[in-house]
Order: sequence, then structure tokens, then C-alpha cells
Amino acid sequence: EKMASSTFQFPSIHDFPPFFTLQPVLNTKKKQIQLWTDLILDYCKDRKIFQINVSEADSIPLFNNKKISRKLSAENTRYFINELVLQESAEWIDKDKNRALIYWKQPNEWAKLIYNWVTERGLTNTVCTFYELQHGEDAEKEEFFGLDTTVLKKSLEILQLTKKAQVFAGSDESSWGVKFF
Repeated sequence: EKMASSTFQFPSIHDFPPFFTLQPVLNTKKKQIQLWTDLILDYCKDRKIFQINVSEADSIPLFNNKKISRKLSAENTRYFINELVLQESAEWIDKDKNRALIYWKQPNEWAKLIYNWVTERGLTNTVCTFYELQHGEDAEKEEFFGLDTTVLKKSLEILQLTKKAQVFAGSDESSWGVKFF
């Protein structure tokens, strides 16, 4: 897990043991779904987490509250992530629903941020590598710095569809490039 500079403040509900068990009463369950989906997005944004692997989720403090000895089961973790998928705030990467992309920002929002950065710097008609966008010195202060490669590709595909970019495959993902228009 990548550590962000801030210390994430969990809401008090996170210390409430029943929060970690799927609630049987429909209205309570609806509220629980809302609380969990918001919490997952907030936590992932704070920690710059773009993917969650359900089988490794109990190593993440979000899903495992050691203070109260409660953790979300893999089944419930999958359930809440699937709720995010239904809200279009996540996407399963594999058919077994073990790995998911978490969209605390949608790919089209990342596309907009990246394209604004490109135009502000006069980088249209130049080629940037994925590495430069994700880890380059010029991008260091940008929100998309460290962006997950899969999310970056999806964002650039959006720019490609609107004829604002052309993606070029490289020998490996870090050497992939993109030309902006």
C-alpha cells in the first residue's frame, strides 16, 4: 500500500463492529452500502490507491480495523466493491472479481486534467512517454502523478476518441507514448 503524506481520518462508524458485517435490514443495509462506498473512494483518493485486490484487502486498514478486531470478509469486500461498479466508480479487471480499478476520479476526468496540463505547457504536437506523465519531474505536482497505468490508458483512449491524442505502444508499458493534438 502506498502511503500518502496525510493521516487518513476514519469516520467513527469505522470503529462500530456491526459496520463490518452486512446488515440484513434493507434500510440499514442501504445506508451501510452508502457509507462503505464513500469510505472506499475517500480512502483510495487519500492514499492514491487505484486498484484493490480482494484477496489482499485485509492487509489494508480500511477493511481491517485492528483496534476493534474486526475485518470485512472477502465476500463483503467484493460486495461493496461491486456496489461501486454498479455506481460506475469501479471496474472489475478479472472475471473472478478479485481485482478492481477504483475510480475516485473517472477516466474522463483524468483525461481532462492531463489534456489541460498538456495545453498549459504547450506540449501539443509533442510525444510524451507514459513514464513522463506518471513519474516525470514536470508532472510531480499534478494530481495525475503516479496514476495507475491501466487508468492512464483508459484516460488517453478517451482523448484518442476525441482526436486530442494518439497512443503508441512501446516494448513495455513504461515506454508507451502519446502524442497530443
